Amino acid sequence: MAKNTGKPSEEAFEAAWNRIGKRAYFYRIPDAAEHYGRAGKIIHARPTPSDYILTVDGLTAYAEVKSTQNRTSLPFSLLKKGQTVAGRQVLAAGGVYLIFAHNLLTDTWYRIPFEVVRAVEALGKASLPWTELENFKWNLNTKT
Repeated sequence: MAKNTGKPSEEAFEAAWNRIGKRAYFYRIPDAAEHYGRAGKIIHARPTPSDYILTVDGLTAYAEVKSTQNRTSLPFSLLKKGQTVAGRQVLAAGGVYLIFAHNLLTDTWYRIPFEVVRAVEALGKASLPWTELENFKWNLNTKT
């Protein structure tokens, strides 16, 4: 399988929300790669809290899109330190932080509330097996 850049998953994520028109709005937060592309050099930018800020049918959430070729689980190491810190702060402030995980091997999407990651981390685990994420499967065509 080709190298996972994450870009095809982000494009599919954006296309899904674009299909429902005015019911959804997302803002892509510029990341280090985008800053590099604009400036032509490495610049010092603040860590981003997530890939997107997403509003759908009145609900606003921070949304992080992750793609992986891991056969057994979603490793939390895919989340950057700044994203993990932001997720904790968003939850503490009463907000919503969602991880949209794309298993590239099965082309299956999952919509995982950050609270679930926190609960699993509290048990001393560093990943969530795909078999335990069945209740979080997400269909790009339903967008809820």
